[in-house]
Amino acid sequence: MTALIDGDHLEFACAASAEDAEEPWVACSRAQNFVETILRETQATECEIWLSGPDNFRYKVYPEYKGNRKDAYRPKWEKDVKDYLTIEWKANWSEGCEADDMLGVRHTELGDKSILCHLDKDMNQIAGLHYNWELKRLGNVVREAKIYTVDPWEADRFFWYQLIVGDSTDNIKGVPGLGPKKAESILLGVTTNEEAYERVRQEFSCDEELDMNAQCIFIWRKFNDSWKSLLKM
Repeated sequence: MTALIDGDHLEFACAASAEDAEEPWVACSRAQNFVETILRETQATECEIWLSGPDNFRYKVYPEYKGNRKDAYRPKWEKDVKDYLTIEWKANWSEGCEADDMLGVRHTELGDKSILCHLDKDMNQIAGLHYNWELKRLGNVVREAKIYTVDPWEADRFFWYQLIVGDSTDNIKGVPGLGPKKAESILLGVTTNEEAYERVRQEFSCDEELDMNAQCIFIWRKFNDSWKSLLKM
């Protein structure tokens, strides 16, 4: 089993937890322990860590993508942890996309020989075995670690759901005024991607707006993938 690890969340958490440390080795040591814990809890024999490179096609599709993060806090040891993961754990860097996309690609390629390790709800667009590591705030556990499975339709349906509600974390608007309850109502009884598309399409002001949102939200299953691959288009 290969643990496919979201390095973006991992490095940020480890760097942020060592903000008061005078040397970067504290953050790097925590990253080491983090990876080892993932391997132990998933019973994986190897891992692939993915970090997001600087180039991401979504910024060309929608210049305001993640625009709400321009002044966001970045831990001072973040680069050191990234360098550590790259050197010691042979972490991979995405090119032209995000780490999320490459995790989706690799999980699709490896199938049941891999497990997606992350904290990102977006990854639930990818069918298969998932692991969410333990989430702590101020030293307290607010969410236990868990292993779960996402079936193929559940994964596709989650994409359409996100397309409606948007993603405030990444500054993706979705359909203005429509929240989770309305999204569930729109998708009630839907069993195919084609039917989901027709229902969701009615909620957007135009196809161009739908396409822009869809390109930003969709997680790749193959390299240079498109959300339209879900449809017979």
